[in-house]
Amino acid sequence: MTPHLNVNTGRAHGLRQAALKTSGAMRRMVPVLALLAGGFLAGCQADGDGLSNTVKNTDIKAPSSDVEESFGETGAEITLLIPKGASGIYEGEARDIRDGAALGTGEVGNGQVFVKVIDVGSGPAAVASAVSAAKARNSALLVSFAPQATAAAVAAIPSADRPPLINLGAPVPTATGNVYNFVSDETDSAAEGARTAVAGGHKKVFVFATTELTAMGEAEISNAVRAGGGTYLGSARYALSDASAADAVAKSKAQMQGADTVVVLGKSVIVTTVAGAIKAAGFNNITLVGTSGWPQQSYASPSVQGALIAMVDPEGASMISERYQRHYRRPLTANAAYGYDAVAIASGIIRTKDAKALTAENLTSKTGFRGITGLFRLNASGGVERKLSLFTLTGGKPNLFVAAPKAF
Repeated sequence: MTPHLNVNTGRAHGLRQAALKTSGAMRRMVPVLALLAGGFLAGCQADGDGLSNTVKNTDIKAPSSDVEESFGETGAEITLLIPKGASGIYEGEARDIRDGAALGTGEVGNGQVFVKVIDVGSGPAAVASAVSAAKARNSALLVSFAPQATAAAVAAIPSADRPPLINLGAPVPTATGNVYNFVSDETDSAAEGARTAVAGGHKKVFVFATTELTAMGEAEISNAVRAGGGTYLGSARYALSDASAADAVAKSKAQMQGADTVVVLGKSVIVTTVAGAIKAAGFNNITLVGTSGWPQQSYASPSVQGALIAMVDPEGASMISERYQRHYRRPLTANAAYGYDAVAIASGIIRTKDAKALTAENLTSKTGFRGITGLFRLNASGGVERKLSLFTLTGGKPNLFVAAPKAF
């Protein structure tokens, strides 16, 4: 399934999940290559905005989370709203977010921002007072990572009554304005892979996915196909078993007739069973499109060799991954990288302008920002758009096929 495409990457999207190394059963766990920036610019630079990319190699060690925490001492406040666990400390994903933000403060804050960590573990009831207090302290930015209901309660506060909000958890409504859902997902990766295949002349697309793919997610993929002039042939769902995967392919043979591209979504090695069943059914002359959600251990399977995957280019990631490992004694995760970039967005704007410049206009700059999660920009509708590179799986690993654009 080696691709032969005339690629025009068009409008690119990002990834929800990625990690430099896997670290147990974490939500948003993805292949080792998926989240890393293709041109590390630690200041999270808005290319057309002249933001500095100065990096400070400052050691940052998080204090014990049984006390009120802050990282940095001077400058504008970034308020980090995360929940403590049942043990009374920040743990798991929340700890990763906190530590990524702490590292970002030391490396790109330049003494002009500090992070104040606020526990919202008691749920939505904790939100109003926490946000009111942050506003009273003249906080420049809210960064949330909390259960969806808690984060939604923050987002529901009118924009005039709170700082701008960057949400690192599950998506929340953005109708109040100045709310940005920063995390991308494998649906974005699938849509970009399908869009690229269509642009290369492979225009008839069928999709296999687990039940995690929502109607909205499927619409994103189908819209990407149709917008490029392709034909969306439909989808089939499979459960997380080899038997279910093979059965889904067997029942979809009629729908797949005429398909020249098949997109397979999934976050387990069952994706290789789907791909193998497609080949066994005689569909050998198709383009196989994977996603950033595919686990790294699936890469070596003969059934997925030649597959296309759209994800963030990993070059330059060792700069932050090595330091994160050194400071916190564990590998950099997707959550930590998102926490780092959330701080970098704010510090880049503040460093160039001032704390009052964290406005919707500047946060949604059309030139975007470059951070360790790639080249991205926030949009007025409350989402994020990332430029992705296209990789092919050959020799059991992703190999760069088409590099992401350098700018929007």
